[in-house]
Amino acid sequence: MNDRSAAELVPGKSSRSGGAWGTHAALVLVQFAFASQAVEAKVAMLPRAAGGEEIFPESLAMIRMLGGALFFQAIVTARRARGAPIARADHLRLAGLSILGIALNQTLFLLGLRWTTPFSVSLLGATIPVFAAALAVLFRKESFSWRTLMGLVLAMSGVLSLIGVGSLDRGAILVALNSLSYAAYVVLSRDVVVRVGPLRSITWIFTYAALLFAPVGMRPMLAQLPALTPRGWGFALYILAMPTIVAYLLNAWALGRSSATLVTIYIYLQPLIAAVLAWAQLGMGIANRAWLAAVLILAGLGIVASRDRRPEIDAKAPRRQGAMR
Repeated sequence: MNDRSAAELVPGKSSRSGGAWGTHAALVLVQFAFASQAVEAKVAMLPRAAGGEEIFPESLAMIRMLGGALFFQAIVTARRARGAPIARADHLRLAGLSILGIALNQTLFLLGLRWTTPFSVSLLGATIPVFAAALAVLFRKESFSWRTLMGLVLAMSGVLSLIGVGSLDRGAILVALNSLSYAAYVVLSRDVVVRVGPLRSITWIFTYAALLFAPVGMRPMLAQLPALTPRGWGFALYILAMPTIVAYLLNAWALGRSSATLVTIYIYLQPLIAAVLAWAQLGMGIANRAWLAAVLILAGLGIVASRDRRPEIDAKAPRRQGAMR
């Protein structure tokens, strides 16, 4: 999943409202990119006997991290992005965020996808805003609200329904942890992103992720690259380009012209698109418990998206002009 812009889901984030057709088209394309990632990555990792390309999850994750790091470093260099030098403490924060938001996030996503369905993966991605809202309350970034609690209870009921009770869906468990990891990244990244800037932040987050994941993913990737067929290269490049680069850039562009609420609403499209693509490419249907999970998770998302977002205020803390939590 899902490499959404941190600004997309940060609690309390506000931006200019707008409803231009271009903004809506961009948001639809973003959800298509995220949904198609679940299907195309699933096909890429399937055995060749089953119509796949047998690309290892760690190889695919390494390609995404390394490719994303090189792309964003090139963009920063080409634009000669100016700004104050990044403090050492912020570099350490960015390195830590790279584990939550990229390395751990993508690894859990791909491993989970290997064992579960694209529909389940996309549906579980809709829990990210719910988990982010709950963590924002836990970390005192946002005040408690009953809507947040109700949305969390509904979404978690959907997650448990999807995971199963008697026969556990290992893939769904990993993807649920993937969503929780990314939600923590969203909540914890806001302050450093504000200080450093979105482009420089995502550039260094991808760079540190590639460096930290290299001991795990570099050897399998280098061993597998020579054996990739043109079709395998096509899958790898698509997954790198669409959900990693294009989706991030379009999402950031659209958020600057709309609102966080509008962006969140478009997440509802992701499971539907994934279901259609999985049916068309893999002949996969949707299990009954997945339908029940969809109702619960999307209802929880709707409640959380419509909550009153009030930042938590520490009365004992000195007020400083321009300070942000």
